Amino acid sequence: MTQHSSGLRVRLTRQDMSNATKASRARQQMNRASGVTNQKKAGNSAMDIELLGMKAEIAVAKALHCDFSPFDLGIDDGADMWLGGYSIDVKASFHQNGQLLFKSREAFRADCAILAIATDQDDVINIIGGCTKNRFINEAQNVDLGRGPCWVMQQANLSPIEAVWRKLTEERFK
Repeated sequence: MTQHSSGLRVRLTRQDMSNATKASRARQQMNRASGVTNQKKAGNSAMDIELLGMKAEIAVAKALHCDFSPFDLGIDDGADMWLGGYSIDVKASFHQNGQLLFKSREAFRADCAILAIATDQDDVINIIGGCTKNRFINEAQNVDLGRGPCWVMQQANLSPIEAVWRKLTEERFK
């Protein structure tokens, strides 16, 4: 893991990459069989989006030392992982200037959300930062990025990942 001024770059192992591929295929098949429609806001394929999301979840779990398995399947309840008693929703973007994005403020159901960005290296994810649900509800902007309205926070408005880690860790040991 390498800390940069614009995030924490996490290199995934070959095993992480293999698990991300297998788990994202399984999620895509399960979603299709369940009739769950993709909520994508990007122009990438459904499989590309699932794979990036899975790689981002693995990277965040590694960085925060969360108990996480990419093979825990089921319809998303708003939390991708837990750290102690705090739920975390990981959002990923293909764009270097990507934003923390939810289709509605009500869709933010976890205690906090973390934004991770794809890099030019397939096995490296850049974890930008995050925010709490309450902060997002109060500060997010309603915008239309060309695929309908959504709520976003710019990267500059997110807490750095080290601040998110510190807050989650302090809360765990209260």
